[in-house]
Amino acid sequence: MIFVISDANLRQMRPFLLKAYSILAWTTMALTSIIITPFFLLVWVSTFWWDRRRVAAHMMGTFWAWHYQSLIPFWKLRLEGRKKIPWNRAVVLVANHRSLIDILALYKLRRPFKWTSKDENFKLPFIGMVLSLTNAVRIKRESIRSGAQFLSQAENEMLKGSSILLFPEGTRSRTTEMRPFKEGAFLLAKRMGCGVIPIVHTGSERTFDRGSWVLKGKTTIRIRVLDEIPADEVKKLDVKILIKVVRQRMVDGIAELENENLTG
Repeated sequence: MIFVISDANLRQMRPFLLKAYSILAWTTMALTSIIITPFFLLVWVSTFWWDRRRVAAHMMGTFWAWHYQSLIPFWKLRLEGRKKIPWNRAVVLVANHRSLIDILALYKLRRPFKWTSKDENFKLPFIGMVLSLTNAVRIKRESIRSGAQFLSQAENEMLKGSSILLFPEGTRSRTTEMRPFKEGAFLLAKRMGCGVIPIVHTGSERTFDRGSWVLKGKTTIRIRVLDEIPADEVKKLDVKILIKVVRQRMVDGIAELENENLTG
């Protein structure tokens, strides 16, 4: 006897299968994080005395992110323009923020930059260790002095030659439209006299719903690095005008990606 599963039955089974796969994927991620931890520490210990920028540790983080991405075969990542990001010249990178998966996706840039993250993330298992060992920049939202502390730490890392990546919206958008931009990234660029490189991406919001742990199925995450706004242009623009210029470029860049997704 041959058993045939109809399309209707497959559709009915899909939620159960996604939940089962999600449990397997998250459990595997947790277990492999435990396995990867000593190797991460070994890389840091063997390089911290000469690698002031923590490039080796960041690249270990890139491997960690690649490993996680490989566990989800129905996620496809496409990246364009990676080489626009300099390796040894510090710039401010700004990206839109749609999902927790943005972090894993943007590691695909494979460039040594510093993350910025809220203080409570430094207390999370494994993630907090990665942030600390790679000299990520802390953001203490509840502190009155947080802005000055953020700028001080970010400037220190940029003086070593590291770029800083920020989500200028401050938090994830609940829709596909970007939230208003905060000034921090742009004040930093003006103070350091460096360029700003916008990065846009789509698709990460379709990996799973906000507040849910269940994967949603097949999706393509597209990342595009836009052209740099050079330091001399950053210098001459007022902060509020600079924000408008960068935001509009990102709005247009996201629209282009979305249109390409629809047509191709």
